[in-house]
Amino acid sequence: MKKKKLLVLAALIAVFALTFCACGSKTEPTQPTQTAAQTNVPAQPLGLASWEMTAATWSSPNGATVILSAVPTSHTDGDSALFTVRMEGEEVASVACEYKDGCYTGSLDLNAADGYCYFVILTGADGTSTEVAVNTPTAPTDEALINMESSLNSYCSLMVSDFVFDGKWLTVTGGQVQVQPPRITNAGETITCAEATLVLSMNGAEIGTVQLALPKDAGDESVDMPLTGAAFQIPELEDDQQLALRLDAKLSNGQVLTAPGGSWTYNDGELLLIAG
Repeated sequence: MKKKKLLVLAALIAVFALTFCACGSKTEPTQPTQTAAQTNVPAQPLGLASWEMTAATWSSPNGATVILSAVPTSHTDGDSALFTVRMEGEEVASVACEYKDGCYTGSLDLNAADGYCYFVILTGADGTSTEVAVNTPTAPTDEALINMESSLNSYCSLMVSDFVFDGKWLTVTGGQVQVQPPRITNAGETITCAEATLVLSMNGAEIGTVQLALPKDAGDESVDMPLTGAAFQIPELEDDQQLALRLDAKLSNGQVLTAPGGSWTYNDGELLLIAG
């Protein structure tokens, strides 16, 4: 009987011990496993927030260096940009850009030509890429850089379409004057037409000048104005004597442009316009 009581007591102690262990232990909650979509930040679309292109001219108007500065919409390590120029679909020049202070920068030396198209090719660290047209004929941001040859050169022109001659005075009553300063200059220097003068010669000797009143809004754009009312006093003419008119245009940088215009011949008491 005593042995049976001891067995029952031992069984009770074992039950209490198991209950105590079960109550004293704690099971840590299982942490949810994050998926790749939760841990990886989605890549931002490649693009440019803004860009600017400037040009530095060479010692001659044979070409210019075009400098690009472009701000990407986002940038991560491993992203890159290529500045490239094409003409008629063919690549002319390209350079890998440097990324610094939030900008892609690059420069290209381009010979004087018309019809350039400028692009930036952005490539992400994951290998994706996109192309941004930064200056093209269909989406121009600076037409001077597209038509570089025309923009590097300056010129002027003179055309006479009508005149009146009363035997003493020659008056131009119809015509056109154009003056085009260079549109690509170093560091964005503005070059304007400072003066425009008509010079009349007889048999090669100057006999009169008329300074033209330039439009007030000419600025750095080309001067394109009608020619009316320019009058020159003419000495007595003899048969076969020649008159010739030319335009002298002085630019703000000191350059002087010259263009021939109307020419006349005198015969049988009549002055005839032989070239406008």
